[in-house]
Amino acid sequence: MRGLCYAALFLCGFWLVFFAIQTYYVFTTGSGPGVINWDSPRIGLKLGITIANRVVILVMLSLCVAFVVSTLKSIKQGVIFSRSNVPLLSAMAAVIPFYAMICDNTMQAFSTTAEMNFQLTDNVFVYTLVVLIVAQLYKVACDAAEEQQLTI
Repeated sequence: MRGLCYAALFLCGFWLVFFAIQTYYVFTTGSGPGVINWDSPRIGLKLGITIANRVVILVMLSLCVAFVVSTLKSIKQGVIFSRSNVPLLSAMAAVIPFYAMICDNTMQAFSTTAEMNFQLTDNVFVYTLVVLIVAQLYKVACDAAEEQQLTI
């Protein structure tokens, strides 16, 4: 379990490096797919979408790192399911719909036309449902682990 947590932290670090490079590319290169075209119509809205995308990704990355670090701390104390992770999973469930919706519509920010067609895909609902189920299962596992400690 500890090895899995360290692998997850490594992947989060890789995610952060990729995020930084991607952010630099999106805001500083002048043209091409996946970059801000500063001369395009509705640049304020497109810039807002791009910044919201960057912020939501950072929030999700921070929640993932906090979850893994909390798990590592609890493993050192001999506890696998820590109650401190339940609010983190709940926060992920609250953020994931925005994350999915913004990610689905990020390419709108890079279009060179004034026309913007926002999408609502099933990702918003599926991702949220999966995270909610995992959060509830984790809470049940925490309750069961605490009850088992009391019976010993």
